[in-house]
Amino acid sequence: MNRDINIILTTAETLVTAIDFVDGLGRIRKGVAADSVQYTFPWKKLGAVSKSTGAAGTAGIVTITPGALAANTTYSFFLTQDMELMFEETAVEQITWTSGAIAPTAIEICNGWRDVVLSHVNAGRLAITVPAAGAATLILPAASVDNFNLRGVSGTLGTAVQTAAPVAPVGRGADLLAEGIVDSFPAVGAVAALPVAGLSYSEYTFELMMPKGNGGFNEQTSDQAVSLKVYADEGAAGWAALDAVVDTIIDGTYTTAELLGSDV
Repeated sequence: MNRDINIILTTAETLVTAIDFVDGLGRIRKGVAADSVQYTFPWKKLGAVSKSTGAAGTAGIVTITPGALAANTTYSFFLTQDMELMFEETAVEQITWTSGAIAPTAIEICNGWRDVVLSHVNAGRLAITVPAAGAATLILPAASVDNFNLRGVSGTLGTAVQTAAPVAPVGRGADLLAEGIVDSFPAVGAVAALPVAGLSYSEYTFELMMPKGNGGFNEQTSDQAVSLKVYADEGAAGWAALDAVVDTIIDGTYTTAELLGSDV
């Protein structure tokens, strides 16, 4: 199977005409000039079409409340978070603080917990925005959606409540960069286009069966599966119209006349 073909539409290139069909040929275009066509394929070679729209994601937030206030007592809870650690992908940390001979206040317990959490953050074991000291409850948000999956588990006299459920981001430019997505058709003498870290992209996938060469009986042309992926900036003025065009391709209501007449 061939490598994926990637086409990244910049904000200026995300137009209603970026994906169209003319005389039975599918076209991916960057702009409207006559030479803007980046890739073409026969309609009859197209199998499935799918799309995935971007989502900003939500960083998890955990709120911890101390239990009964008593001397010589251990207060604890657990935090889990997906992290890129040396030997594991998920961090599991028990956060523990023990009171002294005098019953503590809730603020003292939370301050003690806070210091333990901060030590884990400073050591790179957790990615959390640590709040200031002085509160009677400890509110812990994930530092960003890059480490969104922060969850809390109640322990001994430490009640953890998930006040914001973590939601994975989809189609963020930073994630596409991390996956190594790069435009397959850079302009002559230019660097290939890359996703922009701060943008959110829709991914339109066209599953194609394209010729790979001649051979076999009577020099027949053989086909192989190719995935054409088009990434469009969802913040661009033309994105909604382009997305609607892709919907008509998926549901089969695209202008029929333009899908016929090609013997390519």
